[in-house]
Amino acid sequence: MTIIDTPANTTPKLPCLKSKGVTTVIRYYNFSNSPQLPHKRLEVPEAQALAASGMQIAVVFQQGQNSAPAFSDAKGFAAGVAAFGQARNKIGQPAGSGIYFSVDFDASTTEINQRVVPFFQGVRRAFDQESGGGPSYRVGVYGSGLVSSILTSRGLIELTWLAMSRGFRGTKEALQAGEFHLAQVPPEKLLCGLDVDFNEANPAGPDFGAFTLAVVNAELGASTGTVTL
Repeated sequence: MTIIDTPANTTPKLPCLKSKGVTTVIRYYNFSNSPQLPHKRLEVPEAQALAASGMQIAVVFQQGQNSAPAFSDAKGFAAGVAAFGQARNKIGQPAGSGIYFSVDFDASTTEINQRVVPFFQGVRRAFDQESGGGPSYRVGVYGSGLVSSILTSRGLIELTWLAMSRGFRGTKEALQAGEFHLAQVPPEKLLCGLDVDFNEANPAGPDFGAFTLAVVNAELGASTGTVTL
């Protein structure tokens, strides 16, 4: 199993990626794309192309989120509403699969407790609101071992994706203890002309929240999906 993440639209590169053994592509949800990364957000045509190629999809929400001021309860709630809406209403992501939220810096314990924890409390509140007590998504974090440990202990996440830097607080310990679902593998690389990161799934628990789109309805622009276990 070869798992990559990339901020680029993979559609024109799918035959090449498949020939290189890629089985899962991790893409993004966000509020808006930047001029530097104009195709960062996963859109319906790409999701359908990935499905048609037989690849799994996993997703992470990121809009900045690389410093403590980017995190608060209100910002988490807004991110949760946006992510849930893109997943359910746009992509057709199946309930029970995962949506990761990025914490893309080496947060201290104080920053986690004062900023990151409230953010994920906001995400959970948004998911509760949007699901209305019905089917929902599993919440995950992309970040350090320390971030994932504290959020897990608070019952705020079900999925852990360890960021690439082995110097981040608690990451080496989480890897050694097997306390992760995904782990990003350094360094960044080029594959089929795309900037990508490679990732490893935990062999003891290979379900990291990926999904497939089982039925593609081009006329409606929507899909139904299947959770990959």
